[in-house]
Amino acid sequence: MPDQESPALNLGGPYSPAATLYAAERVAEVIRYLNHATMHHEALGDPSEAYRLLRDVILAVQRLPQLLVQDVRWVEAEHAAGRILVTGGEWEGNPGAAVLDLAVRRDDAAGKADVLWEALESMASILGNLAAPDTGEDGTGE
Repeated sequence: MPDQESPALNLGGPYSPAATLYAAERVAEVIRYLNHATMHHEALGDPSEAYRLLRDVILAVQRLPQLLVQDVRWVEAEHAAGRILVTGGEWEGNPGAAVLDLAVRRDDAAGKADVLWEALESMASILGNLAAPDTGEDGTGE
């Protein structure tokens, strides 16, 4: 959307396809930024900042299953209203089977997000106990 004004992102709405897709694009760009930033040592100042970064990533991962459920729920409602066609691929001409398989794959992805969340929590339990040594005015740690 570079040529258009960015839609407002208010939790209370109003909601629109443009705002929803804009937000999804921003999520991808934020992750891309973090990937680039954290290649550089100066992106973080001490272990507590690395811990804060990880806690925020954990929060995002915790929220993914709800997003997946609601996204597929929208598709299911559109299918129930007769507004879904399958124009190619494995389920061509069979939207009912496509939507059913989409729900199965959503459940699989949500389960994998839970596994990722558990692994990240395990990392946080270690990272939360790390600290930078105190340094004196001369930088020697004494």
